[in-house]
Amino acid sequence: MNPMALEALRCPDCTSRLRAASEELRCQGCGRRIPLVNGVVKFVRDRDLEDDAAARHTRASFGYEWTHFDDWRPSGTANFDDYFAHFDLSSLQGGLVLDAGCGMGRHTRHVAEFAAGVVALDFSGAIDAAARNTADQPNVQCVQGDLRRLPLAAESFDFVYSMGVLHHIGDTAGTLRGLVRVLKPGGRLRVYLYWKREGLAAAVLSLVTLARKLTIRLPFPVLRAGCWGLSVLLTVGVVGPYRLLKRFGVDVKDNWPLSVYMKYPFNVLYNDQFDRFSAPIEKRYSPDEVRTLMAAMGLRNVEVHPRFGWIADGVKPGA
Repeated sequence: MNPMALEALRCPDCTSRLRAASEELRCQGCGRRIPLVNGVVKFVRDRDLEDDAAARHTRASFGYEWTHFDDWRPSGTANFDDYFAHFDLSSLQGGLVLDAGCGMGRHTRHVAEFAAGVVALDFSGAIDAAARNTADQPNVQCVQGDLRRLPLAAESFDFVYSMGVLHHIGDTAGTLRGLVRVLKPGGRLRVYLYWKREGLAAAVLSLVTLARKLTIRLPFPVLRAGCWGLSVLLTVGVVGPYRLLKRFGVDVKDNWPLSVYMKYPFNVLYNDQFDRFSAPIEKRYSPDEVRTLMAAMGLRNVEVHPRFGWIADGVKPGA
């Protein structure tokens, strides 16, 4: 195991330190044994979700998604550049980073080039895809854990980020508070949240929300097939015409629906449609709501930037 990561891990039951043993970690307090499978620390147990149907569905949905859309290369550098625009990556040198909700690990790969250590944490079976995608990064430790009940020590991380995850969790504020807890004083937090839209875009999203009442009940293979067909229609009817307009010199704005997909191959749009229609919870925010949420966590120097949604940054006081 990555020594920096082991030092940051804690038992989610009693918050005690863990020690490495053969193919497992052992809690030094309550004695709980945590499996270590192919280098992945597995905190999540089925029994922990017995009374939470939404969490079970979310876990299954994202596990299925990132198992079938597990190639980081189609979105690759372009996606990372979108989410980490205007961020000084060189400042991560020597630090420990938490990727909170890492999915298949596409951002983890890039961040690992700059940080001393990265803990890539995900709730679902996607963590196994992340482990495969970061296998050549010795400073990455993959952990299957619950963001709502982080198995991490307070004030352990120099930088924490969570991209496209918090708006799929029922208790967004409580989960965000947990992320701030594990951040060192003076450490930085960056999150990505869906934006509220107006006009035609808002009307379309309201129809999507209505459709999701059905789509979240579909078997995942059936939904995936439907999302492929929808993605073909969106490519032909929206993304393709945008590309044509741009070729003729028209300034296609970033806030036009689906304009982001002009720079990506088809599979990224396909992946995102499955993501949109499979998750049981989806929240959207105005910029003021994002600022209020970040400020409520006690964060300072809060900034909110539009980027096909909202990128929000904040600093934990006390350094």
